[in-house]
Amino acid sequence: MFRTAIILALASCALTAQPIIPPSNLFRDPKFVRDFVGSYGFLSDVEPRVSAEEQAALGAIRELFDQSKFREAEAYLAAFIKETEKPADPKKVPAEISPAMVFVLGNLYFQADRPEEARRAFLEAIRRFPRFRRAHTNLAYLYISQNKMEEAMPMLQKAIELGENSARVYGLLGYSHLLKKNAVAAENAYRQAYLLDASSRDWKLGLAQALMAQEKYPEAANLIGTLIEENPNDRQLWLQQANAWLAMDRKDEAIVNLEALRLKGIADEANLNLLGNLHMDRNEPQLALLAYLAAMDKAATLDVPRALKSARILNDYGFPDKAEQFIARIRVKTGDQLAPADLTALLLAEVRAAQAKGETDRTSALLNQLAELNPADGEVLLELARHKDLLSRDEADEQERAALVAEARTNYQLAARIEGVAYAANLALGQMLVRERRYAEALVHLQTALTLRKSESLEQYLSRVRRAADRVEDKKS
Repeated sequence: MFRTAIILALASCALTAQPIIPPSNLFRDPKFVRDFVGSYGFLSDVEPRVSAEEQAALGAIRELFDQSKFREAEAYLAAFIKETEKPADPKKVPAEISPAMVFVLGNLYFQADRPEEARRAFLEAIRRFPRFRRAHTNLAYLYISQNKMEEAMPMLQKAIELGENSARVYGLLGYSHLLKKNAVAAENAYRQAYLLDASSRDWKLGLAQALMAQEKYPEAANLIGTLIEENPNDRQLWLQQANAWLAMDRKDEAIVNLEALRLKGIADEANLNLLGNLHMDRNEPQLALLAYLAAMDKAATLDVPRALKSARILNDYGFPDKAEQFIARIRVKTGDQLAPADLTALLLAEVRAAQAKGETDRTSALLNQLAELNPADGEVLLELARHKDLLSRDEADEQERAALVAEARTNYQLAARIEGVAYAANLALGQMLVRERRYAEALVHLQTALTLRKSESLEQYLSRVRRAADRVEDKKS
């Protein structure tokens, strides 16, 4: 039962690893900017032609660009377009500007962080020359810079259809598919990007995530392993691989990853709590306690319910001493700052540890404190009832025993009215009444428990109690 609870806890504590995102410096990377703004060699099939005058203008713009004079380049190009389309000299014949020049103007607008003007320029270049490959590509980059992936995807696809084969385009198309949960398409795009640029961390990580989405965990774990070798201090990579190990139920490997993060000092509170859970799953309470304590030290503000869950895991696995050590550290960490609900939960955790150690007097004292602090709390009522029930079993004096049973029954009945503990209260009350040979009364509560939570074993138990109740009735008749 407890092991199942731990496994469920592990499942609910899945590691949080950030998804792949486009490189944050993509649009400021010098090589990218050079390619984006400064390449003016047009391909006849998928790029519009330029006149001799336009080619000369592009040469001048390139010189300005090489000097990082982007505003001057923009002004020069805008003046060139205006003079071409509406010449100041009345004797000069107006001419239609090449879509290539509109495209270059869009690039310069983008460089100047004027995305709306850049978008209009790219769309105009495409309208004038629908097969304009780089206009589709750069418009896609613009949309990606604005996180408009729905608009970017068709532009990327069209660029590829027109012959674009850069790793960046394939990688960003993979990213778009990943966001849309098209894992197979994302994998294919990322593989192409990886093939063209095997040194890129982003495309390898994207490919790993596409593989994870398809539950291809062994391949994903191996790929992330190569990334870890290249980037040993990248926390996200260790977490991504740990997720793959956990998905394959290879908990020892996941522990290695989390321990590596702990030793590097880059594990966060959630990572350390999960590490503690995994150590408990291997019956290593001391290692678990160290992980839980490290998680507490990492917390700027202690998550008391989360910490108490760890204490309960230690106790449920049969290590109440470790649980008490951990609870003591929680008290030190929180001081007198516990909210009433958190104090109730902490005292309940201490009650369970004391019960596990057989410390009856301490259990009674803690429960009395809880009864004064929060007498209507369902968990408090349930633990009071269980404690009185347990005491009654060892009480030799019949009058004292009857009084303890009565107290237990009252608290069970009160707890049974509270949704969160109704099942446990009805079940425990039914079992106590069976021990008291009050089978007919027990049936009511056991049936209620079964209604609240279906269980084959409880159904079988209920059948046995029903037969016992029938035998009692037969004797009476």
